[in-house]
Amino acid sequence: MSSYVIINGQIHPEVEAAMPALDRGFLYGDCIYEILAAKDGVLIDFDKHMERLRASAQIHEISVPWSDEIVRFDMEHLLSRHPAPYHSLRLVVSRGIGGPLVPTTPMKAQRYLYATPMEFPVYSPDFGGVKLKTRRHPAHQKDDVAKTNNYLTTISSSLQATREGFDDVLWLSSEGELLEAGSSNVFFLSRQGDLVEIATPPVSAGVLPGITRARVIELLTMAQIPVTERTITIEELPRFDEAF
Repeated sequence: MSSYVIINGQIHPEVEAAMPALDRGFLYGDCIYEILAAKDGVLIDFDKHMERLRASAQIHEISVPWSDEIVRFDMEHLLSRHPAPYHSLRLVVSRGIGGPLVPTTPMKAQRYLYATPMEFPVYSPDFGGVKLKTRRHPAHQKDDVAKTNNYLTTISSSLQATREGFDDVLWLSSEGELLEAGSSNVFFLSRQGDLVEIATPPVSAGVLPGITRARVIELLTMAQIPVTERTITIEELPRFDEAF
């Protein structure tokens, strides 16, 4: 099956698509992005993802001149070329092309859109969970919760964790607070008889304000399962029964 990408509103076969060599996202990681899911061609939480994209753009002073309707059209157009029930869509917005490291004039933003069929893992009944390696994040900033393409620290740390027999990394702040996994938010569950409590690190700690995270909190609240957003330290881990 052929794959396609959309660059600045124009659709191209994946094998023919080309990014400008001087694109700042490629040269400097000077870009923001969002990843959202689609089921049977229907975009999931599109408005929330666009809201977060624009918040990331404001933090890093990157122009996003296109309306939500234009972006939605691109996504639905791309999905029509990829007949699969579930997709992951990645929208990348680069500040522009060329210029000095610190731009001195406004730049024309570039947008890139990719669609990838999603496959869900199937776990056996004896699945024993995942092993996470804790590590202090060297570049953690509580006031920067934008989604950017600067994933080198996460990738290299995850590779090291894999070599040591772990499945992923679990980030800690410089103060020793639990934050999030390599590419996901985390929740911790404890049971006391029939009582269940779920805790997750707060956004104020510098974790990504995940769309799925917010949806999980919403569903737990609807089910009347207590969920608390609070500081969690590594010393607390033994008191929890589960994590997800």
